[in-house]
Amino acid sequence: MKTVVKAGLAAMLAGATVLVTPAQAATIVQRTAVCHAGGYGGTFTLRYDTSGGYHRIVSGYTTSGPYIGDVAGKVSLRISYRTGSTTQTVYSQSAPTTGSTTFTMPSTTAVPVTSEGTAAATFDNGTDSCVATVLIR
Repeated sequence: MKTVVKAGLAAMLAGATVLVTPAQAATIVQRTAVCHAGGYGGTFTLRYDTSGGYHRIVSGYTTSGPYIGDVAGKVSLRISYRTGSTTQTVYSQSAPTTGSTTFTMPSTTAVPVTSEGTAAATFDNGTDSCVATVLIR
């Protein structure tokens, strides 16, 4: 009887355990772009993974100025994709920055893999501005 109970318990546990193999794990893509205007500049890094026919945006990170924290300004992020002649914006946000800003997008922020996607970070310190753009593909 003990053997039957142990075998049944082992079978239940084996059925409830799902192991993710490395081939099934999502791969995070990280892309970075840089822009300059005079002595001012910005760096934008976007992170996303691809599954189910979409590039799912995870996060974005910016740094700006000649040195992080030396110039107060504004950074705006716009993520969009183009299908034919139509451009669809899936995320847009502006935030004050003192050199670095982290953007965390809703889990629904996604770009279809069949479309051309871009993420553009516009940096503005009140005197100079520039745009750092990464392709989403």
